[in-house]
This record gives sequence, C-alpha cells and structure tokens, in this order.
Amino acid sequence: MKNKLRGRILIAAGALLLMAAVSLVLFNRYRDHAAGEHASETLVQVKQYIEKQPPADTSPAQPGDNAPGEASPDEAETETQEQQELTPLELDGEQYIGMISIPKLGIELPVMRDWTEQNMATAPCRYSGSAVRRDMVICAHNYSSFFKGLDTLMPGDEVIYTLLSGKQYRYEVSWSELINGWDTPQMTDGSENWDLTLFTCTWSGWSRVTVRCNLI
Repeated sequence: MKNKLRGRILIAAGALLLMAAVSLVLFNRYRDHAAGEHASETLVQVKQYIEKQPPADTSPAQPGDNAPGEASPDEAETETQEQQELTPLELDGEQYIGMISIPKLGIELPVMRDWTEQNMATAPCRYSGSAVRRDMVICAHNYSSFFKGLDTLMPGDEVIYTLLSGKQYRYEVSWSELINGWDTPQMTDGSENWDLTLFTCTWSGWSRVTVRCNLI
C-alpha cells in the first residue's frame, strides 16, 4: 500500500513539474512575442521622428573622425555631440536614442537610452558608452525578435546604428566571444580595439554572447 501511495505521489509530482515547465515555455514565448510587437510599433515612431529631422549631417561616420581609444582633439565638442546623441525621444514614458539594424539577422530595432531590467523587456538598451566616443555597448534579451541570432554573426557582417538626428554609424563585425555573466568589467574593457559591442545572454544565463564591431 505504501509503495502504491509513494508511486502516485511521484507521478503527481512529475506531472506538476511538467506542467510548470510547459507554462514557463509558453510564458517566455508570450513575452518574446509581446516584446517584438511593441518594439515594431515603437520603431515606426522612431523612424517617423528621424525622417522629420533636418538633413544637417546624415553622412556616415568615418573611422578617421578620431582613432579608437584616442580622445577627440576638441573634448568640449565631443561632449556636446555626446550630449546631443543621448538626448532621448520620449514615447509613452520610454526614452529612445536611435535604432539598430543587423541585415544578416533581418532585424531593425529601436534602442533605449538606459539599461534596466524593465527596459530590457521592451527593446535593446544602451548598456554604456556612446557612438561618438566609439565605445558604445548595446544589450538585448535573446528573444527571437531581438538578439537571438547574435552568435551566428561572422567577421565582416554589417551592423548599422542610426542616431535620432539621422546620422549613421556603419560597422562590421570583427570578432565574437563568450564572457562570463558575472565579469562586468570585461564587457567594456579593451575599447581601444572595438567601436561597438553587442551582447545577449545564453539560454543558461551564465554567459554573454558578445560581438565586437568596428567602424567600416
């Protein structure tokens, strides 16, 4: 009798665990879909805003503007440009500073100014740095509509970052690496060797798929 009861308890526990796992998968798919829908709607508004800006400087940024790791000849001017770059467009209480396009992955997404857990569920976020200083780091969840395919990028693949002013920074992938999820300094170290970093978590959450890019 005791063995039968124990067996029923184990079967019931297994069924509950299976239901919990299925529920988690469905919930994650729902979040992925909802985030993608929201980002797509927001992207339309960001594009409309960019299209309305005067064509003051829409030429792509050039690698010769200032070499990676070197300070701009005019630091005050650089600070002004950075301040303008990070001045956000506010949409429904959310602050956006541009959009990112990765042709190989078929994605084009708005970019939020500041990283928070809440913002990460909405769109890719600026983790640190800026495009003008050539040390920008952008992070996003590994949702299918966000950075899921980041680990498939290869050297030479193109990445385009567009400011709200319409100015474009065009990059190509230089290399990728896996960084321990707890090793925060490594994510931003070595900026003299790269101009843009993209990263997302692996499915385990223990590591970060990290892609380093340089201006074309």
